[in-house]
Amino acid sequence: MAMLINDNDTLKKYVPNTLKAVAGELSLFEKIQYHLLQAEQWLTDTFVSSDTMSRIRTYSDNTPLLHYCRIVTAAEAMRHAVPQLDLILTPNGFGIVSNQNVIPASKERIERLLLSLEKQRDDTLQIILTMLPDAHHWTASTQYEYFAATLFTNLDTIHQLGFTDHIWQHYQEVHAQLLTIEQRLEADYFSKPLMDTLRTANILSSWDSLAFPDKYRCLYQRIFAIEFSILRTDEYPIPSIIDTVNFIRTQPSNIFQEWKSSDTATLFESHGYKNKKECGGYFF
Repeated sequence: MAMLINDNDTLKKYVPNTLKAVAGELSLFEKIQYHLLQAEQWLTDTFVSSDTMSRIRTYSDNTPLLHYCRIVTAAEAMRHAVPQLDLILTPNGFGIVSNQNVIPASKERIERLLLSLEKQRDDTLQIILTMLPDAHHWTASTQYEYFAATLFTNLDTIHQLGFTDHIWQHYQEVHAQLLTIEQRLEADYFSKPLMDTLRTANILSSWDSLAFPDKYRCLYQRIFAIEFSILRTDEYPIPSIIDTVNFIRTQPSNIFQEWKSSDTATLFESHGYKNKKECGGYFF
């Protein structure tokens, strides 16, 4: 089976400071091949999709997307393999591989290494996510649908929320929150058709394809800020939300037509009582 990383020479480009195996000893590639397979499958299932990954495997070595996918695969594979690499099974149980020249790393150093590998993986995933919209068949995948489901397609947003470690883990938690938040915002204020337009334009960076790109960008920034505030405070900033609705309502009739023709727009139509001269009384 063709893999992103097929041999030890390729692997060593992404795992520096490795010693050359002596005659009769397994290479690092042979030792962690299972983990490489698992890591590549995880990257495929979670981010890239099978169709897109099949195309990426055919790219030349100097193609950026292939390069970054290899970084993620190597980092994720090593993250799972490291705890096992210095252990051997003896008749009396597990022991630590050691000799007079190499001292086993401390628990603290191993933990720092694992955290560093996770950070390298997550930082590289952020780069990959910016490249995938232009990749073969990615926008037709369920992986695309996952990231296009909210306005927050950028893992870097997690840093802005104050997290410094475990970025992908935190993104998944925030993504689940955002689904609920955006469902309420679109039902009560902004409409699903308009939110869908913003989400698509954001993930594909296709603002210029819209008739009024500056208006839509401005609206996206407003709603993004509202959602960011909700994530930070767990409260809906109603004044900002109403101000944003009024921004939509007061635009010319040919701008934000998705909202103006939606059921949500009817929630903001005036249904109040109006005094008429022919009426016998007045209501205040």
